[in-house]
Amino acid sequence: MVSFFGRYRRFALALTALILAVVLMSVTARERETVLLIERALIEAFAPVQSWLDGMAAGIRGGVEDLGAISRLREENEGLRAKAEAYDVTLNRLRELEIENERLRALLGFAQTVDFDYVVANVVARNADNWFSRVTIDRGSADGVAKDMPVVTSQGLVGRVIGVSTNVSVVQLLTDRNSGVGALIQTSRAAGIVTGQGDQSSLVTMMLFERDAAVKVSDAVVTSGFGQIYPPGLFIGRVVEVEKDEYGLLKYAKVHPGVGFGQLEEVLVIVNAGADRAAGGGSGG
Repeated sequence: MVSFFGRYRRFALALTALILAVVLMSVTARERETVLLIERALIEAFAPVQSWLDGMAAGIRGGVEDLGAISRLREENEGLRAKAEAYDVTLNRLRELEIENERLRALLGFAQTVDFDYVVANVVARNADNWFSRVTIDRGSADGVAKDMPVVTSQGLVGRVIGVSTNVSVVQLLTDRNSGVGALIQTSRAAGIVTGQGDQSSLVTMMLFERDAAVKVSDAVVTSGFGQIYPPGLFIGRVVEVEKDEYGLLKYAKVHPGVGFGQLEEVLVIVNAGADRAAGGGSGG
């Protein structure tokens, strides 16, 4: 390899010098009025080489410019992608705020129709093992919440407070198998007790006190006011099925609650239901 370059070194240097001379002659020829015959011959002889060199230089410049353009396009694309992702995040957040606003409007609109004092609370925790039994809300004794206060939404009865600390409370849901609410069929006034079925079902069961009680599918079920917890007239749900036990002694109604217990987010805690009813001399809910 070394002997090869050593052998052709002089030739390469001479060729390079000749090319440079031709280039210089072609450049200076533009500024001179006359061109020598040998200069013209050399220029014409090496015109293809010079054209090739010019083309190569132009190609290199174009390639460099293309690389720069690609780099700028890549940066612009990354910037646009980041903006699009930020836009999607903002759009999703705005949609969440819109949905939340709709829920709060409905909740506060309902609150204005009842003659009770209330505390607005957010559901902040629930356990997957008892999804339809308990929720934790972000209001406690510091906010005036106490045990056995009813909890509602604009869709109906949620349940009652069963545990209170300073800043949070635990609510037993209507669907909890250990719950029990005095209830009436709104049209016929047939009375009974509504109990939950736990995580087995989102439905609740109303055991009617009379086996011949008038009840049919789609009837509304409301709180009766029997007891000292729930005021009368709170919506519980609608009858979806009527059945009797195997001996025909008891009648039951399967009730679909008005509240979507799987999607609870905000609730109202009625803080003066028992006090108002005690003052009025009536029996509690």
